[in-house]
Amino acid sequence: MTSKYKVVKTRSGTSKKVVVAGVKKVLYKKEGSTKLYVATKGKMMNIVKYKKLKSTKTTKSTKKR
Repeated sequence: MTSKYKVVKTRSGTSKKVVVAGVKKVLYKKEGSTKLYVATKGKMMNIVKYKKLKSTKTTKSTKKR
């Protein structure tokens, strides 16, 4: 069984990573799509939605103080 997601590589051949809310995440790309994804809790999530989710959680936790 092959996955429909592939790791995004840099020019040097290493996996491309992005830092979201202080955590390094490896970027993935779906076959036939230009969208980028990250693996979270065993599932793939669109990077735009993931960043939005993490930013709302951090703002909610700071408002409680």
